[in-house]
Amino acid sequence: MEFFESRDCLDHIQKVKPTEASEIQSFYKNKTIFITGASGFVGTLVLEKLLRTCKDIKQIYILFRSSRRQHIEERLVEYFNGNVFDRMKREHPNYHTKVTCLQGDISLDNLGLSP
Repeated sequence: MEFFESRDCLDHIQKVKPTEASEIQSFYKNKTIFITGASGFVGTLVLEKLLRTCKDIKQIYILFRSSRRQHIEERLVEYFNGNVFDRMKREHPNYHTKVTCLQGDISLDNLGLSP
């Protein structure tokens, strides 16, 4: 029995041409989005993927909980220094300009945000 079968080959999958926008890219074009949990594992991957593939996103707001050890801007710099964003740093050095970090907490009323 072979471990690799023809059905395992992904060559037959049609690739999206770079000139065509996917449904997801079209959906997020000129949109402003808000992400909670962006500092977690899945949230970090979602943010990186959106920044990398949806170049026409207008703005992304992420919610970070306050920390006694670091100011919110320091946390954001440390966050973007993570290995997950290495490709973005190489291909689009100003990728982080579309991201605004808000200090809040999802367990509080109004997410801990003040008007």
